[in-house]
Amino acid sequence: MAQFSSSSNKKGGLFAGVLVGLLMVIIGTVLLWWNEGNNVRNIKTTDEIEKSVVEITPEENPAEVAGHLVAVGGKFVVEDVSLSDKDFGVSVHTAALSRVVEIYQWEEDSDTDDDGNTDYTYKKVWHEGLIDSSDFSQSGHDNPTSVAYQSGSEFAENVVLGNFYLSSTQIEKMATEKALSTSEVKKVPKKYSVVGSYVTNSEDLDHPQIGDVRISWKYNDWKEVSLIAQATGTTFVSWTSAVGKKVNWVTEGTKTSAEMIEDMRNQDKILKWLLRLIGFILIFTGYMSFISPLTKLVGYIPFLGNVINFTFAAVIFLLSLIQSLLVIIVAWFRFRPLLSICLLAVAAGVGVLIFMLKKKHPTAPPPQTTQAV
Repeated sequence: MAQFSSSSNKKGGLFAGVLVGLLMVIIGTVLLWWNEGNNVRNIKTTDEIEKSVVEITPEENPAEVAGHLVAVGGKFVVEDVSLSDKDFGVSVHTAALSRVVEIYQWEEDSDTDDDGNTDYTYKKVWHEGLIDSSDFSQSGHDNPTSVAYQSGSEFAENVVLGNFYLSSTQIEKMATEKALSTSEVKKVPKKYSVVGSYVTNSEDLDHPQIGDVRISWKYNDWKEVSLIAQATGTTFVSWTSAVGKKVNWVTEGTKTSAEMIEDMRNQDKILKWLLRLIGFILIFTGYMSFISPLTKLVGYIPFLGNVINFTFAAVIFLLSLIQSLLVIIVAWFRFRPLLSICLLAVAAGVGVLIFMLKKKHPTAPPPQTTQAV
């Protein structure tokens, strides 16, 4: 991996850091607020699904369940003959096929210190899609501006689940995760060759050059599919909950409605905590950037500079945590006031109970000892 670096001093770097820090604090706060509201909508949606969904079999009469929110799963059949990539003679019987085109290119990373000095590092990477090098800070790291082949996906038109057809939206949600063997490649373009699991124009794939291309394919190899959506005619459309959330859930395997709803809830929990963490990090990083002029000055103090800055960071960490928790608490009062009041009442009740117990059974004073004269 080749690396190069340069340094540039930007006027007003410290003040730019202050403005960027303030913006990050605002974005983090807004994200935390939105996340709590979105989480409440997700909870209400899954609760509504649990109450409304009708579990059916693939052999159900479509006319009898039309308009209902349904859960169905089982083996499916792809009626299309095959999906193909004609440029390479690839053909496979599947619901979804993806061509992945990666180009060996320069990638720029930057790191700005408290003085506004920016170090730029350049490395060579395989990257799907072109990286625009026209805005790179250092010349001599030019990426190609076009390639002969692009990444893309093909989807079957007729995927049958019993008496129903999956909608195009549902078919596109069927993941292409299985790598396709290059033995399926029947047509190799001029200046390209098959090397391992790739078709490439590189003369040495172990030591590629900038602009080299490697191409691979992935396809969907599911045998069974399960979904929750609204039945309409012989197919399915997205169902909209009372709080405006659209639901068109598709997953691999045969699952019950309870299993799919549990998967939804687990996904929502992961998203909730991930966004909470991101919001907190934005607020903490924003405040640290905001006080960067002060930490820079303090850093010049011999011996104590690092200790004081560490103290600053600890205080900012606590303040950021407190602000994040306050935003979440206020958001819950906004989006779930009844539950918030009940939780507050329970907490107050526990506090009163502890106070009463301590008052009724005061702590005995430690025994006094006397010394013999």
